[in-house]
Amino acid sequence: MAQHKHQGGFTLIELLVVIFIIAIVSTLSYVALEEARAKGRDARRLSDVYMIRQALELYRDREGNYPLALPESQQSLLGPSGRLYLSPMPSDPKTRQPYLYNLLENGGYQLIFNLERDNLDYPAGENILISPGGHE
Repeated sequence: MAQHKHQGGFTLIELLVVIFIIAIVSTLSYVALEEARAKGRDARRLSDVYMIRQALELYRDREGNYPLALPESQQSLLGPSGRLYLSPMPSDPKTRQPYLYNLLENGGYQLIFNLERDNLDYPAGENILISPGGHE
């Protein structure tokens, strides 16, 4: 009489189901990770803009006006006397481009930056931060 040996293993259907489940979990993890990364980059952008704002206000208090332009990314914001106000100059965490700075006719300034997601204070997309007491 012949004995039937039961071979251990998985059927093709079982393997496909497991691969499908792993694919779904991987996709969900990737989406959640990208959302967390975008929020982190936005938090960094807001921190950078407020840090630049503080440096510009200190510059104005000590030098009497705002600088005509901001230095390139990773360089230092120095006053005419060589006083250091911000080092290094931050840039966008995703694009590595500098934040846009425009000196206004009224002596104020505006900082332009982009966010990837809506924030409590700022919507997604381009945002403009105007100097205290300044008008666009």
